[in-house]
Amino acid sequence: MSDTITLPESLTIHTIDSTYTELNQAFLNTGDSIVLNAQAIETIDTSGLQALLMLIESARKNQKSIEWQNANELLKTSAEKIGLAQALQLN
Repeated sequence: MSDTITLPESLTIHTIDSTYTELNQAFLNTGDSIVLNAQAIETIDTSGLQALLMLIESARKNQKSIEWQNANELLKTSAEKIGLAQALQLN
């Protein structure tokens, strides 16, 4: 069974400090399969993408699988622009 983590509307340098700890705790408290619901994302920058990458890499090291749900074009395009789409498993 998968655990779903819903990402916030904003993952930017201005909000990542307040949301990273919460997201990290959610990642740690999940089972072996994580579904990332990205439907709410309205703004994301390099800091937000880097934070997601750190969380996903940590989950992988702990043998957790990652699946995206509702990954919108903003997320995909932003990740592609800085070369993180593959690392974030968005393609």
